[in-house]
Amino acid sequence: MKRWYIGLGAFATLLSFHLDARATCTEGMKQDCISASGCPGEKECILGFDWGTCEYIPGAKISCTAPTATCGNTAGTRTCDEYGNAGACTATQSFCNTNDCDAVNYAELSSLANRIEDHFNPYGGTQLAVVRKQSNGQLCTVTRNHGFAVSAWDVYNHSTAISTMTYDIPMNIWSVSKALTGARMAEVLAALQISPQAAIGPYIPSWLSPGPGVEKITFEELLEHKSGMPQPAGDCNVPSVFHDWLEEGCEIHFITQECLNNGTDEYNSMTYVLLQVLIANMTTNLSQEMTNYGKSDAWTAGKLLDLHVRGSYFMGEAAYSGCTHTLSHSPFAYPPNATSTTAGYQYGTDFNTGCGTGGFALTAYDLAKTFSLLYAGDIMQQEAVDMVFDSGYGMDWAGTTIGGTPFVMKGGGFETSGTEQQSILFVFKDHPGTVVVQNTNIHSDDNVGMLVNAWDEARLCDNGVPAEALGNQMWGCPGSESYANKATLCGSETHVCTPAEWEARRFSGAAGTPDHIYWTDYGSTELGYSGSSSNCSARYVNASPAGTTCGSSGNAPMRICSGTSDAEGNACNWTGCKYESSTNTNYWGGCLGNTTAGALCCANRPCADGTAEQSWGTNMYGCAGSVSYANRESLCGHRMHVCTAEEWNAKRASTAPTHIYWTDNGASDLGFSGSGSNNCAAKAYPSTGTTSCGTLDSNGDSTRPMRVCSGTSDAEGNTCTWTGCKYESETAANYLGGCVGNANAGALCCPD
Repeated sequence: MKRWYIGLGAFATLLSFHLDARATCTEGMKQDCISASGCPGEKECILGFDWGTCEYIPGAKISCTAPTATCGNTAGTRTCDEYGNAGACTATQSFCNTNDCDAVNYAELSSLANRIEDHFNPYGGTQLAVVRKQSNGQLCTVTRNHGFAVSAWDVYNHSTAISTMTYDIPMNIWSVSKALTGARMAEVLAALQISPQAAIGPYIPSWLSPGPGVEKITFEELLEHKSGMPQPAGDCNVPSVFHDWLEEGCEIHFITQECLNNGTDEYNSMTYVLLQVLIANMTTNLSQEMTNYGKSDAWTAGKLLDLHVRGSYFMGEAAYSGCTHTLSHSPFAYPPNATSTTAGYQYGTDFNTGCGTGGFALTAYDLAKTFSLLYAGDIMQQEAVDMVFDSGYGMDWAGTTIGGTPFVMKGGGFETSGTEQQSILFVFKDHPGTVVVQNTNIHSDDNVGMLVNAWDEARLCDNGVPAEALGNQMWGCPGSESYANKATLCGSETHVCTPAEWEARRFSGAAGTPDHIYWTDYGSTELGYSGSSSNCSARYVNASPAGTTCGSSGNAPMRICSGTSDAEGNACNWTGCKYESSTNTNYWGGCLGNTTAGALCCANRPCADGTAEQSWGTNMYGCAGSVSYANRESLCGHRMHVCTAEEWNAKRASTAPTHIYWTDNGASDLGFSGSGSNNCAAKAYPSTGTTSCGTLDSNGDSTRPMRVCSGTSDAEGNTCTWTGCKYESETAANYLGGCVGNANAGALCCPD
């Protein structure tokens, strides 16, 4: 091996050359670096004149587009190694509703989502997300989407209006952006150990000229819209309006006439612009983990999202608002998707004042996830979490309750072209916390009221006791009521489940294990017992073989038993019994002398599976499925019946079916006349010129009658040989069709 030596004098000369020829740096100074694969790292200044090699961060994640969409989501991440190499792109978060939900949380959140839909669907569209962090650390997310038209002004990165919103389009959340700014302000105050009651004076940047009284305003007063500063008449996005407003000021301790006229407790969007400026100024010297405004984006709420949640939970780059990203060193440069000039101010050179108060764009899905993580304490220290969710910084309402549940709420919206697009955020402080976000075209006043009602109904139990989720759209309501009073325990949107509903809906395993003793509703025939204590069944007294009565004139029937007793003082002499001839032990028991229990409550849903694929107002629902005509009723929910062809004809209006559905033809048969699709009619059979669809039952009626057809086939595998048929003597086609050889369909369901 050859060795090379250099003399001391030569080394000094070489060192001098380096110092003269290269930019100097301070020894120990660190600088960001990035690999060819995009992996982040850091290099350190050596000997005051040379940057060392880049030390990459193993485990760092960079965004990418996944090669295959999963449930509509292509957002992904690549994981970096210590050499700066990025691994394969994998999806960061599936968009499947049930992917991360356990059975209990999915049942409860689905119930809430369904009730919100009941209230909102008759009035407009909604992009809905309901999120809760589970005990296993995963987020359970239930989404709903009913498309509605929006203007280009309301949607991220779109130059034209969108006729139908879908779940994956970020929508302008308007003033809900203040909730993000409030959270970021809380994070900064907690990190710097500054009291919210501290005056803002020492933290106002030197390039601003605040007017009288401004320096005495506290952070809390800004956050709660109690600064005494008037709301300016001009646009918050125009820097000159912000400067003029700030310089005018307001002496809150010696209130001027102007401030007195405007009030000291007035909603003021411009105060959140001032908060944005304060945050940027205060975070200059914080560690890089908190922020780095000198090198990348600078919007306060956007930075919070960028630091904490985007890489793991967001759908992708489209989740960013125009208010988030800029490469300018100015904290408030105009966003990349802005026009080249806005109100006369140049993109990239002037600060965009409005981003702290409104204009952020997110899907309901992403915004709900963010606040679920915030509430769970995954993003900020507890002191900051308390500022947001107890003090309500950034929110409209805090310390308010619905049905005994405290919540915080923020809403926002903007009216354009005669419609008002709205975004609304609710964080219910139940354990462990439930977050609801809606992007919708319904006015916020109605929006809040309907959401409040939906949450109240989702409590499910009429006595206000939290329900025990035990099955698909089925909950246990603990109590100690007589059999005659069992229905008093169920809320207005539920009924006491039948024994058959318990058998069909119960979750398997631990999720379907009751913690209390519950009544079911046996109907007109008592549910007695058979067998012995070690080998028993719940059996109707008119069955064959017959069950034995439990006595008490039918008021102490077999019931669902968690054990021989429960916390409410109810009792079961026998436990571990089966139901009728079933071989499964599904927690039946009782019964002699056991006269009280809680109640099993099932949702009054239009469709038996809890999901209506279509609705025509509140009078008719499409329940997709693939069952025989004889089993059509099985698809309809409690207190619902299969609609008649006459009801379909009267209630349909202009909405077309998206699935194939049975109607109920009563005592008659629904046959056909005509020669083929678009030249046919569904008519009562027998009648002149009408042909039976064949495959007759014991009454001589077809088991494959004409039905409602969305086309020649649907997603469930049902078929219609003919389509576009009229009803009876109607002149217009009414989506009827069928029928020879078409054995299965879903069902149209109408209220009893």
